[in-house]
Amino acid sequence: TATAGGSNYATNSDDCGSRVVAHDVVEERLRQIKGSLSRVGFDMLPQEERHSTSNHGIVIAQTSHDDGRCTIQLETSSDLVTSHDSVLFDAVLVDAPCSSTGVLRRRPSQRWDITEGQIQELPNLQLEILEKAAAFVNENGGKLVYSTCSLLPEENECVLKKFERSSVFSKQGFEPWEFSPMANNDEAKDGERIQNKYSHTLTLLPSETGCDGFFMARWKRVDKV
Repeated sequence: TATAGGSNYATNSDDCGSRVVAHDVVEERLRQIKGSLSRVGFDMLPQEERHSTSNHGIVIAQTSHDDGRCTIQLETSSDLVTSHDSVLFDAVLVDAPCSSTGVLRRRPSQRWDITEGQIQELPNLQLEILEKAAAFVNENGGKLVYSTCSLLPEENECVLKKFERSSVFSKQGFEPWEFSPMANNDEAKDGERIQNKYSHTLTLLPSETGCDGFFMARWKRVDKV
């Protein structure tokens, strides 16, 4: 899914000469991305200069540096499916829809909006999105990251374990992509303390880090010999 905030831009910030494809089934999220591009250094292309790509996406913005040009491309759900056979990515970020329990301090009303039914249904949707996204990861060392702003294990560790037991995980040759051991070290600096249950996951707690609550898990495809 596409993110209107920093996730898309952070993915591209240190890798000029690359292309970022933002995909979401909710059109409003894609519109929000357009409003944030100038803030992070991208130039919106005039309507007449926007162009379609070979996989049906629309390039809407770009920025240039000494080491190349970066572009932002938006795709609808149908675009992503039709481009499946021809497009693979070096890195895929799944910013999954979730209960948002990690951001309750900024959205206090959310605690009354969450229902038990949503908590039961969301993990199925999250796993479905993760498995579909995995199909777009480059077979030679490509990376896959799953993230939520939830602190509930049903949406995080449980989804992780189901994915790792799936045929998608085994057939495509994924393996855990571990974080640095320092990430869970008691001697980490203030604001860097992170709680880990698995070596390839990070859970940021507001009480420990001072930021919103987030969960991340990551994998990589084993290089083919």
